[in-house]
Amino acid sequence: MKRTLSVLLLISVTLLLAASVWGQGKIYEGPEDPAGDDAARREGYMTGNRVFTEFKNTTELSDWPDPEASKWPATYYGYKMNDGIGLLITSRVFIEGDTTPVDDPAEIATKTAAGLLDTLFYCQTSYRERQDVDPASGIEWNLKAIATYLSPDSETPAIGQENGSTDSWPMDGWPSTNSELKWPGEWDGFFGRGVYNADMETYFAANDAQDQEYLPLNTQHTGPWYYPRPGHYIGEQRPNVSIQYGEPWGGLGIRVEQRGFQWSNPQARDCIFWQYTIANISDYDLNEVAFGYWLDNAVGGEGLNLDVAAFDVQEDLAYSWVGNAGGTGIGGRPCGTSGFAFLESPSISWDGEDNDTDGITDEKRDNIATTLVGPTEGYSDLDQFMRVSKLDENELREHWDADEDQDWNDGIDANNNGQYDFGEYAGDDLGTDGVAPGDLNYFGPDADGTECNHRPDQNTTGSEPDFGETDISESDMLGLTMFDMYPIPEHTPPYPLWFENDRSMFEKMAMDSLNPFFGTPRNLSEIFASGMFQLYQGRTERVSMSELHSYDPIAGLSSAEHTAPALFRLKGTVQIIYNRDYRFAKPPLTPTLTATPGDGHVILTWDNRADQLTVEPFLDRINDFEGYKLYRATDKTMSDAMTITDGFGTPTLYEPIFECDKADGVMDFANFGQVNGQGYYLGSDKGLAHSFVDSTAQNGRTYYYVLVSYDYGIHPDSLQGDDSYGENEGISPAESPFTIELDETEEIKRQSINVAAVTPRVQSAG
Repeated sequence: MKRTLSVLLLISVTLLLAASVWGQGKIYEGPEDPAGDDAARREGYMTGNRVFTEFKNTTELSDWPDPEASKWPATYYGYKMNDGIGLLITSRVFIEGDTTPVDDPAEIATKTAAGLLDTLFYCQTSYRERQDVDPASGIEWNLKAIATYLSPDSETPAIGQENGSTDSWPMDGWPSTNSELKWPGEWDGFFGRGVYNADMETYFAANDAQDQEYLPLNTQHTGPWYYPRPGHYIGEQRPNVSIQYGEPWGGLGIRVEQRGFQWSNPQARDCIFWQYTIANISDYDLNEVAFGYWLDNAVGGEGLNLDVAAFDVQEDLAYSWVGNAGGTGIGGRPCGTSGFAFLESPSISWDGEDNDTDGITDEKRDNIATTLVGPTEGYSDLDQFMRVSKLDENELREHWDADEDQDWNDGIDANNNGQYDFGEYAGDDLGTDGVAPGDLNYFGPDADGTECNHRPDQNTTGSEPDFGETDISESDMLGLTMFDMYPIPEHTPPYPLWFENDRSMFEKMAMDSLNPFFGTPRNLSEIFASGMFQLYQGRTERVSMSELHSYDPIAGLSSAEHTAPALFRLKGTVQIIYNRDYRFAKPPLTPTLTATPGDGHVILTWDNRADQLTVEPFLDRINDFEGYKLYRATDKTMSDAMTITDGFGTPTLYEPIFECDKADGVMDFANFGQVNGQGYYLGSDKGLAHSFVDSTAQNGRTYYYVLVSYDYGIHPDSLQGDDSYGENEGISPAESPFTIELDETEEIKRQSINVAAVTPRVQSAG
């Protein structure tokens, strides 16, 4: 291998020498996973709102050429919006001799100058094409799914929904510290044991152990070799691995946890969030790393290839639309705008600088609360902290040293019995399982003593709200450093800007540049990246994004300003959810619907669980249930029931055939939390009911009924002082979500408990 290094390498070495702290690595404290395996690969669909997306537990999203791999809106008139999204992890390692890694920055600089080091480039991802492949077997050397994060009998990755199926979850519990398991039979939620903050969530993990590109199995590589975990082998923990048993653990030694979130709230139902937590489980520090995404656009349907795109630097938002006169896709229907927002980036918590300019230097997610400090302590620039946090000096308070942003809230143990009883305010002092008194799955205080100890806690199994891993602002984020938008690269050697050309991808993502594309409409790809940074041994970093969609006038999109008012309004909601640590107002509990067919009618009944047991965390856990709405459609995607339009004339809300609400004075249209000018109808104070007879149903015709419970939303007055909401327009009333998942023949293969399909008919005699 050539020992002559590029100018890029010289720049990188200079950056390494500038590092002010060495020795940031530690022993990895997370799950001791087996090597990823092709046999554990599963695919599923996010169906929690109008953004329908296929996902794989290898980190890949959507697919080509499948025309149904992504769709927005998820109705018969929706369009495919992208051909694939891939997570990208690029890095470079230095080798002395044949097998000795060098990860000390000073040593790298000295030995590079002496010409003693070889360089290996990595681009770790999972995608449908242009992967590194074993020339002998054809096995792709990429990120592969870890089997212990799903049931072996499941056809999909693990999916979590309130009242949903548990069949996809690991049967004996979820991976925890080392080889331990936790919470069997309960969802491993981002915010704790059995906690469903989003209406639909998925959770899985992958690693790059099977990547043998720079190991002796690759007959086309003659050295040097990189063993990220010497002494560890594929199959040592799970001998029934289906490929490459006994080969050394390969790749960079990278582990990825991925979560997807969807909300059905009208303000958030056209976006989906993806969050990735990436750990260095190798024996070495990785001094030059960049994280990012690859996006292959397909706005308007498969094969149209008329993408036009723009990029907003302040919003870190790229958006695409169809570059024809009508903004229409295949079939001539308006296809809307497709957006991609870069939300979260890795942090640099060791360089003595305030990288995210929030007035706090080197804040981090993995530090431990040790002592209470004064209201103004812990800030490198107090004025800047108050500006960013939108706090006045009189709002600053005594806080724990590791709660740098002062947002962790203690509880009130009114009777001083050492635990929170039902009705007492627990605040964020919930313990590391994240479950509070009053929750349906609360069985008592945490066994580890973290609940009601009046200090923020986290461990390897969980974290309390507003602290550590669940608090996105407790990190010194690097931000988006690179964006490029260009036509899909040619499929010809040496495959520049494709994943198998690791060096070209590393060098592209190492650039500090933002380059939007303005040219002839065509099939465009996009790369977002954050780098370069150090991923020390045993440490984790995070990256996240949101895909969002809207209908915007084509005239504004095609103008010099590329205006997209609906999309940018949705980006505001996306930012709110992110700023609130992926928390949004929860809808009421989902009712159970029963439908009984008759002769020319259908009898529909439901339980009272939603009106009796709903709680809203944003409103101090009060019951904010307001009413029920019953929708009816004759197609499985409920398209013919969505007849209520927004201010742009876009079908937005379902029209009920029956509704009832509490007689509590809350009625008419909500004048806050509007969606493009459309307020949610809260009812007419007619009183609650738990049954309805649809006497307009026709015999022999199949109907699809959906019963939703809804709340009264969150008025702006209730959010006063919550500066994450910007201009504070309130939160729209929310409905309980529903699921109707179809198979490839468009037959229902899964439906939620509030959905019923029924065909009335004349009853047989006797």
